[in-house]
Amino acid sequence: MSRPVRDDALDTTPHGHVDLERGLVVSCNAYFAQLAVAVGPRPLVEAASLFQINVARTPTPDGVRPMLAQVGYGQGEALVTPLKLARVSAAIAAGGVVVPAHWETTGVETTASSVRFLTARDADRLARAMRAVVTSGTGRSLQSSPVPIAGKTGTAEVAGAAAHAWFTGFAPSGGKGRRIAFAVIVENAGYGGRAAAPIAGAIVSAANELGVIK
Repeated sequence: MSRPVRDDALDTTPHGHVDLERGLVVSCNAYFAQLAVAVGPRPLVEAASLFQINVARTPTPDGVRPMLAQVGYGQGEALVTPLKLARVSAAIAAGGVVVPAHWETTGVETTASSVRFLTARDADRLARAMRAVVTSGTGRSLQSSPVPIAGKTGTAEVAGAAAHAWFTGFAPSGGKGRRIAFAVIVENAGYGGRAAAPIAGAIVSAANELGVIK
């Protein structure tokens, strides 16, 4: 007896033809697995290294190659912290520039200077796709937020336990005002759009009330 296989737990229809934007909106693992195989391991390693993200235990092209397809959609041996993932979203919000991390309690910056991660055009393309994730995709639990949010859901499988729920992004989406970037992980909570996205929405609402964003 057959049964449906879904990337998104809320999917009711097939994804159909999937390109980069559609792949992000519906969180299509198959698309990003094939994309990783098409571009090869080196671009993944080089892009991840800008944020000190390891995509394999041995973060080299040869180390990534055995699990290249899985790494393409964030699984395999890929390892990331909330801060590092938030910096990826911040770079997209900043027009493709990797923004140095700054610890408010110490005044110490973890990165000496900014480097370019994407062209401004490509960053804008991703930002618009992340906004569509919230308006019509896997993050649509936040579509009614009064502050427009751009984001990406994630569900990270864990051996022998329930998956971790992720949601990363930035707000407000669009405009030139002050923004925040964020990444939320809820350990062993399952689907990112259900468990992590609402927490991100609460963070954005609090930031708005405190005047942190505008």
